[in-house]
Amino acid sequence: MAENADLINKFTGEVSRLGTKVFLAETPADAVNYIVSLVRDRGIKTAVKANSEIAVKLELNENLAGCGVRVTETSIVQWTLQLLKGKDVPADEVAALISSAIGQKVGTEPSEMLKAARRALKEAYVNADLGITEADIAIAMTGSLITLENEGNARLAAALPRIHLTLLDASCVVADLAAAAEKIKGTSAGIPGHKVSTFITHLSARNTTGNMPGAFFARAQGPAEELILMVNFH
Repeated sequence: MAENADLINKFTGEVSRLGTKVFLAETPADAVNYIVSLVRDRGIKTAVKANSEIAVKLELNENLAGCGVRVTETSIVQWTLQLLKGKDVPADEVAALISSAIGQKVGTEPSEMLKAARRALKEAYVNADLGITEADIAIAMTGSLITLENEGNARLAAALPRIHLTLLDASCVVADLAAAAEKIKGTSAGIPGHKVSTFITHLSARNTTGNMPGAFFARAQGPAEELILMVNFH
């Protein structure tokens, strides 16, 4: 326990030095209060969210909706389920829901619906006030975050909205890159045919390359603000 506390302190110090703000929530309730305060203080109205077990535990979608924030799931499957509201409906009704969501007629061919869904999600990324992702690993030595995924949607949710919030389980902080590599390899250990995640994203800090002025460069620089919410579930 003491070793983990030392790693957390080291990680927090490193990310703070790099310009990222960290909040350590001692309980899930503290985490929810932090998020509610964040969206109210920053005037956040729209958010995109990558798959996250922490978000489910915190009932994040429901809590954000309670603050008037519209949350868009960035996984195509989860986005479609969000539109369906848990109902099992035929293809023509799915097409109708997607058509209504994007304001354009979409046919019932799976390829056409998939293309429309991707187009809608791209617009959601760009227009979102807040992007929410979950890091699988944090490296104390460098203040880096590592996210494992198979779709690549977390990368866009981390890069395009004006504010990026990373959710992190406090138990997932490791000492260095070697320890992180072992942890990544462990995600596929003992599962026949299972490989390491398709996308391994390494995030160190907000890109401040010259802080180039002008709207043309705004998205190239990434979010204006990087935040980490570290939750202690133990």
